[in-house]
Formats: sequence, structure tokens, C-alpha cells
Amino acid sequence: MMNQIRYSLQDLWRHRVNSIILLLETIMLLVIVNLIVWSLNDAQNMKNEIQRLNESQEIYGLIDFTTRMRQEELFQNDSSIPRLKKLYDLIYENDQVKAFPLYSSNIEFQKSSFGNSGFLSTSETNVSIPFLYANDRFFEYFNISPAEGKSFDSTDYEKNSDIVPILIGSDLTFKFKIGDILEPIGGLRYQVVGVLHEGSSYIDIMASRDFKNLDKMIILPFNKNLFVSPIDHSAIISRAYLTVDDPSALSEILQRSAETDTLSFAFKSMLHQSKFVAQDKEKMLQLQLLLSSLILIFTFITVTVSYLQFIEKHIYEFGVHILSGATPKDLMIRLGGQFALLLILSNLLVPNLLRAFANLSVSVAASALLCVVFLILPMLRLGRMPMTSMLKGRSR
Repeated sequence: MMNQIRYSLQDLWRHRVNSIILLLETIMLLVIVNLIVWSLNDAQNMKNEIQRLNESQEIYGLIDFTTRMRQEELFQNDSSIPRLKKLYDLIYENDQVKAFPLYSSNIEFQKSSFGNSGFLSTSETNVSIPFLYANDRFFEYFNISPAEGKSFDSTDYEKNSDIVPILIGSDLTFKFKIGDILEPIGGLRYQVVGVLHEGSSYIDIMASRDFKNLDKMIILPFNKNLFVSPIDHSAIISRAYLTVDDPSALSEILQRSAETDTLSFAFKSMLHQSKFVAQDKEKMLQLQLLLSSLILIFTFITVTVSYLQFIEKHIYEFGVHILSGATPKDLMIRLGGQFALLLILSNLLVPNLLRAFANLSVSVAASALLCVVFLILPMLRLGRMPMTSMLKGRSR
């Protein structure tokens, strides 16, 4: 058996150009399979998450209809702040509703003093890290908690401090650790108090169709002391999500908000919105599956043809091998071993190419199926060929 494996390695090396082409084709095959499975899982996960979020209480999202001209009037006039604060209190400090924001933006750091920025988004002068405001309701609805350190306590949502506690995504631990003080542009300082579980995410149905991964994000406590300008208040109000025991509370909010003469908005049920999102996601998934399946079939045929051409090109060598005493089992090990080695290399490379999209169990299962197929194909081809025909086929 060891001799056959040695022959496999020699075959791959002697015909390394063909081997590299075959390796690239098998990598493409595994990449497509992984992406198809990831798309199916993503659609199912979104469906499950929407169902979970709506099974206890219906959630309403705020839809902002304020015109650009009206927004500019509010933003340019600090006298609008008291009225915006009143509207803020109507939504976030109302005993009749439970609200949480899904507002996100970026914290900017000086690139010159930041050091290693790794995978983070950078400009010529700055390093940007996305952040999200969160309160206890956010953590509760999306089942998010820190893997290390601690979460926010009630005082973090109320106190006015020069140092703001933050939670960081797991990927940011390459740069920060619990207890570190961050000093970005803008004057505020932040202290890391906890690290989120890897893969933590949330879904913003009103804004997108996809999960938002928190691994590369910072979470700030939802503290009204952090909002000082009309833009701050407007942004956090327009990204509100609410649950209510009595839907009439929403009508009351709309009625009283009209008295503030600030933003124009309405509330939309996330359950209602999720039906359209699910339909859009399903249509997109069907299109992805159709295109991916066509590419998968084409790639599989290409790999099969390349492999059979490789066998055909070196059929003389296999004939000599048989005359030297090799059994069908020996040939199966020699030929199948070549493809198995290529698949092992492919399985090592695919996770580095796809990263979060890769699924090792899917790659291994697909590889096992391919191994079976490409063990049978050469034996069928060689088993039907007379020895005289094999010895007529000189390697080129």
C-alpha cells in the first residue's frame, strides 16, 4: 500500500501542472458547495430568529417620514433639542412600552497612534470601528451576553462619566483586552468591561435582510447623557424598536409626538415586515441556488473530464503497472490516492478562503462523496480496456 501512495505522490509531482489545475478545480467545487449550504442555513436561521423574536410579543419598528428639509431645520437649530428630548422620553422612558435602539455608527481613532489595525477599516488618517448602542432589552431580545468580563449594569445607562464602559466583539481581542482604556477622536474615553461570545449577531428587519455580526463591533450602553446634539437625538429616535402590552400606546405616542413638532414617523409591525423580508430572501436564495447549481454542475463535469483525461494520457504507465503485478486494488489506491491528496489540500485551503462561510463537516462530506466517485470512474475506465489498447497509449 505504501508503494501505491508513493506512486501517487510521484504522479502528482511529475505532472504538477495538471495537478495544480485539478487542485484549483476541486477547491472551486468545495467553495460552491460551502456557499450553497451557508445560504440555506442563513435563510433558515433568519426564519427561526424572526419567529423567536415575535413569538412572545410583537415588535414594532419606527419608520421615519421626516423630509430632508425638515431634518436640516432641526439639526441647525439647538432650540429643537428640548422638543427632541421630549420625543425621546415618549419612546424610551415610557412605562407603557419597552424600547431598544438599533442605531450604529463608527468610532474613529487616529491611525498614527493606533498601531496595528489588522482587518479594521482604515482611511488615510483614521481607523474606524463600528459601534452599536444597546440596553438590557436589546441583550434580552437577541440572546446576547459576554463570554468574558461583565455586561452593563443599571448605573451604566444613567451615570454621566468621562469613561464609558463598553463591550467588544471577539475579533477585537487582537487589539484590546478587558480593562483597556480607549481614547478615540472626540474626547470621550472608553473602558473595555467585557468580550462578547464569538458569532454574536442581531437582525435589523427594517433596515436589511441579513444578520449583523458583532465580532468586529463595539457595544456602548444606551445612555441619554451621550446624546447632546439634535442629530444625536434624531438618529437614536428614528432607530427605535418597541413592544407594547396595549397597541393603543403606539397611537398615544404618535399623537403626543405631533405636539413636539419634530419628526414625522409611523410604527410598523416587524411580523408584518418579516413576511416581505422572508419572501425577498426566498427569491434571492432561489436565484443563488440556481446559479450555484449550474456552476457546480459545470465544475463537476470539468473536474471529471480533467481526471479522465489525466488517466487517458498516462494509460500506458498503468498498463505497465498491471503487467508488473499490480492488482485492481493497487491501481485504485494509486489513482484514488492522487485525488484524495488533492482533496485534503483543498480542505485545508477552503477554510482560509471562505473563513466564516466555511463549514468543515460539509467540505469533508463532499470530499468523501467525490472520493467514492473518483475511485469508481478510473476502475470502470481501465476495467473495460484491453491490455493491448493500454500498451498502445504512450504517455505524452
